[in-house]
Amino acid sequence: MNKNEFLEILKDYLRKDFSDDEVNDILRDYEEYFVDGLIEGKSDMEIISALGSPKAIAKELISQIKEKDESKQLKNNKTINHFSDEYKKLKIKAKDKFSKGKSYISEKLTPDLYKKNSKLSTRAIKIVLFLLSLFLLIPAFTFIVTMVCIGITLATSLIGFVVAMPFIIKFVWAVPEITSVVVFASIFIIGCEIIIWQIYLFFIRFFRRLYKQYINWLKTRNIYINASEKKDKNENNDNWEGEDDYE
Repeated sequence: MNKNEFLEILKDYLRKDFSDDEVNDILRDYEEYFVDGLIEGKSDMEIISALGSPKAIAKELISQIKEKDESKQLKNNKTINHFSDEYKKLKIKAKDKFSKGKSYISEKLTPDLYKKNSKLSTRAIKIVLFLLSLFLLIPAFTFIVTMVCIGITLATSLIGFVVAMPFIIKFVWAVPEITSVVVFASIFIIGCEIIIWQIYLFFIRFFRRLYKQYINWLKTRNIYINASEKKDKNENNDNWEGEDDYE
């Protein structure tokens, strides 16, 4: 078993009881163990032997939190089940393609600690990561500004509706013939407001999740960059000491 297999198995065990953010944090900690062990000259098997099996680690971590009871609801409608299955298949395919693309980029932007001559130097990787973050900053800033404007608009419309309610009630009291129309219109407006707020909050949560994943990805790259620089520094020091001994 190597490092990648160890982390994948541990990830599978943790997925059931931890959120994606918690799993990423745990995996990053254990990946750092491997990096530190590699710098010390240990092999993957030696590091894994010291850490223990993924199943034992997951069991110990899961025992520290309360077990979550999730009730499973059965769907009786075959049509709904069909569309649900198709949606899951498309979701799995999209997630698989995204994971492959992410893994490819991560591999290219990660210093190879096992080889002396990496494809990209740590300095080049730092520049690429900086340019990538700078490139993503523009759409991120645009999204934030757009969400703020939409939020202000929604809040203003909600406040306006609440402020207008007393006047609407007085108007209905004066003209009772339009009571049903006003009631249905009010219900429609409130329903639309709730739906729009739900969509708005969904996009905010989605953006927040992407932001956390990107920051986590950068932290992982930073672990390897620091380890690579530390390794190069140690090798340079060893070379200098060797030259001094030779003299």
